[in-house]
Amino acid sequence: MLTSPLTASAPSLICRCATRRVNSPRLAFTLVELLVVISIIGILMSMLLPAIQSARESARRIQCANNATNLAKASLQHLESHKFFPSGGWGWGWAGDPDRGFGWRQPGGWIYNILPYIEAGTLHDLGKGNAANKRQLTATRLQTPLPFLNCPTRRLPLTYPVTNGITYYNVDIPALVGRTDYAMNAGGAQNVVSPKGPSDLKLLKPDVKMSAVFAAVDSNASNSKLMDGVTCVTSEIPSSAVRDGLSKTYLLGEKYLDPFKYETSSPGDDDQSWDCGFDWDTVRDTYNPPLFDRNGFDRSGGQAPFGSAHLSGFNMAFCDGSVVFINYEISNATHRSLGRKADGLPTDTSEITR
Repeated sequence: MLTSPLTASAPSLICRCATRRVNSPRLAFTLVELLVVISIIGILMSMLLPAIQSARESARRIQCANNATNLAKASLQHLESHKFFPSGGWGWGWAGDPDRGFGWRQPGGWIYNILPYIEAGTLHDLGKGNAANKRQLTATRLQTPLPFLNCPTRRLPLTYPVTNGITYYNVDIPALVGRTDYAMNAGGAQNVVSPKGPSDLKLLKPDVKMSAVFAAVDSNASNSKLMDGVTCVTSEIPSSAVRDGLSKTYLLGEKYLDPFKYETSSPGDDDQSWDCGFDWDTVRDTYNPPLFDRNGFDRSGGQAPFGSAHLSGFNMAFCDGSVVFINYEISNATHRSLGRKADGLPTDTSEITR
């Protein structure tokens, strides 16, 4: 019987194909191999995440330092224009008034006073010359969050609830206000109480100095004399008063807060708006050591330290406009001295990295 060449070669072809299939490389993972790969990916991710988080915090810290720099520059422009550092205002319970100028006649705090020098002049002048609607327009200003007043590590520039029942004298306090994470240096005095100030504008007569007015309405007013920083109640402090040197005296910086109360209200030091008069919301002292934000710090006795949400330190601007990231381990003596504008004591600059 005749067979075709194709038929004759068929068995050998089949054998060769079978051989190829048997010897072909395996294309799938075994379960063990898959678990090993997943474990390796998990290890790599655990190594990368801290680096990513560290990079993000570094960027946030730089932005925070930029905020402090801009606030310092605006304060120095105020100094150049008016020949004194921004006034601390009249005390808690008072908002800024665009018809009362700058200095001791201005009830608003230092942040309100620098608005024209930080591209927020329109906000500063809101309600100017409008006596009928001034309280309402002032409330609108209080409800305005300002991005350069909030550290991105701590909280967003939003409005936060007023929960402490604060009564303002020249504005109907709104339910939500913008807040600040930066405070001006009130000095190294111990247990200084922030005075409330006069309860009525009628008490303010052109020929009466503010010190006399405060003494008449608030027993805490005398404590303001203890403040040896660059701002206090109704202050008008010139640069010449900073006898320890502009580069060796704090101007402003980050303030300590309870992290459990970032978005609610911390009575006494974070319960008002950013433009209120002299109060721990807007000023801090250096008598107490700086603190990393933590829950449970005892504020009894009027302690109001600087500090931040950054793990290793906090940003401080000096009176020459420079901004330094200062470690929490700075000695109490150096920290206090840097807060006092004219204590005449030598400062250990080795603790300050510029």
